[in-house]
Amino acid sequence: MTVILLPAVLKTFSVFDKATIKEYNMKRFLTIILLFCAAMAFAESMMMPRFTIPTARSSGMGGHHVAYTDNVFSLLVNPAAMMQVKQKSFFALSPTLLNPQDTFGLAGAFIDAARGDIPSLGKEADIISKQKGKIALGLDIREFPFSIAWVADGFGLGLWDRIFVNPNIDNSEIVLDIYGDVILPVGFAFKILHTGTHDVDAGITVKPFVRAFLNQGIDIFNLIDEDYDIKDDLSVPIIMGAGFDLGFLYRWDQGFSAGLTFNDIVTRGGVVGDPLGNASGTYYVPFSLNWGVAYNFKLGQFWQFDSDFLSNMGITAAFDWRDFTNVFQQKNYRKRNATLGIGAGLQMTMLDMIKLRVGVNECLPAFGFGFDLGPMELDFAYYGKELGLEPGQLPAAAVELTFAIRPKAKERKWPWTKRSLVGLITGVEMVEEIPEKEDTAEAYPEEVYSYEVKADEVYADEAYDDEEDPLENYSFEGWSYDE
Repeated sequence: MTVILLPAVLKTFSVFDKATIKEYNMKRFLTIILLFCAAMAFAESMMMPRFTIPTARSSGMGGHHVAYTDNVFSLLVNPAAMMQVKQKSFFALSPTLLNPQDTFGLAGAFIDAARGDIPSLGKEADIISKQKGKIALGLDIREFPFSIAWVADGFGLGLWDRIFVNPNIDNSEIVLDIYGDVILPVGFAFKILHTGTHDVDAGITVKPFVRAFLNQGIDIFNLIDEDYDIKDDLSVPIIMGAGFDLGFLYRWDQGFSAGLTFNDIVTRGGVVGDPLGNASGTYYVPFSLNWGVAYNFKLGQFWQFDSDFLSNMGITAAFDWRDFTNVFQQKNYRKRNATLGIGAGLQMTMLDMIKLRVGVNECLPAFGFGFDLGPMELDFAYYGKELGLEPGQLPAAAVELTFAIRPKAKERKWPWTKRSLVGLITGVEMVEEIPEKEDTAEAYPEEVYSYEVKADEVYADEAYDDEEDPLENYSFEGWSYDE
């Protein structure tokens, strides 16, 4: 009996063993994934700068404004604004110099350092530190060679790059803040509420990125030493990751708008390499809440002028409070002063081509001007930039120029933009839209405009007394003259 049952028992245990092994491998795989995710979530991460693409157009007006974004950069500033943007970007070049007179003075020393002559850089930095004690230098090049973007009626994508070089000299130390970015944002926007005069839109942007990052301090006396090897103190982690933004925009057809954005809700990346050292770990961009209001109008809306120049003159005013969460974290000395997040700007448009701008950002003034020559844009800005954590701690004067080719994009009717979210839920839009027809008589029923058909009957060819009203006691398809 035992001999008969033994093969069956062994077969049963064999099947059970294979199933057990398969289940064990699956559990092991899931455990590894969960541990990796937990490590990314709970590992100590290092903070890095935000992913932004400033332009002279925004810098001269006090920085980006979440309630006034009329170009492809709505992808990064406020994705909800993509509902009203129709623009493409083919080529752009946007260089900036921080404290240009001093940056040019040290340009030769940096070139020598790149060739291997590190002591010459240390000697020049030592001279500046003794003369001024503290100064910020720098170069910022954006949108070159990558400046490809397309945004149309609620959908957009882009490809931008940025190289930022900022060596701060602080007494006996040079603090290097250098990074190079390639950003590939993709976003879409949709209507939440739509009426005849009011709109509320929302938008989402996902931002995959690659960044090479360097943020370290080096003692000037070490640089002067000819035996010093700077590579021993540097590491350049190459980081890959992605971010996530959410934005809202309220618009009133009289020109008023209000915006609210939640930037970098989750923006994390991991080190994938380091050409100089053995950097590892994860990096993150801190979350920021930004809100702002704007008012855009033309003088001809309020006053009648004999001059077309004055009637078509447009004025845009904007106010923002960026990184508003800092208001509630001022006890933390590592947080920036909350007043540095305030930005305001004014733009005057003349002949739909010439733009004059003034503003204030990070407690420092700004001004600029620009020309819109069809698809070509040329803008200049001179403004202050605060590189410290407190007002006046480490200010820098910045000169910025932007040349770009950004033609208008073709209008698109995406399925998710045809109805508002409220309309989809209730089945009825808040207000019926007027048919898009040029001929008013075709847009409305004929009986409403029946007086046009009967004009010959009302105004007969025979003459009539000037004191007599030809329309008196006449009825338009049931409408009395008094109505």
